[in-house]
Amino acid sequence: MTPSELKESPKPTLRIVTGILSVLLAAAIFYFSTIPGSGLPPHPEFTNNIAHFCLYLLLGVLLTLTLNSPKRALWLTGLLAVIIASLYGATDELHQIFTVGRTPDVMDWLTDTAGALVGAAATIWFLSAKKVKRSRARDQGLKR
Repeated sequence: MTPSELKESPKPTLRIVTGILSVLLAAAIFYFSTIPGSGLPPHPEFTNNIAHFCLYLLLGVLLTLTLNSPKRALWLTGLLAVIIASLYGATDELHQIFTVGRTPDVMDWLTDTAGALVGAAATIWFLSAKKVKRSRARDQGLKR
């Protein structure tokens, strides 16, 4: 089986839905960044880190699925997703300069980037495993 036969185009509907969800999640993150520091409920610092990590993990998954293309290597798709999410995280932190009672935090940005990296890597692993399974099933069909 040739490599081109293993490359299956992602369904356009999936890319559209994940693209819309990516934009909605980015808008939600932006909205939460506009809440003044006095409007935030008191919380331990680790819950802030968990929230950042989880939101950007989801963003990494959604961006990887949106950007997935048979014309691009999966690792490159994941890298693009992480770069986009990381840049968005950086702009989100900079945006907090203009929000009363909020300050940009490099550790939040690093946590955002780590979440996006884990999300993209997990998605790449899942998509790769799916391709291998599909390839093995085709090979079994040819041997019969």
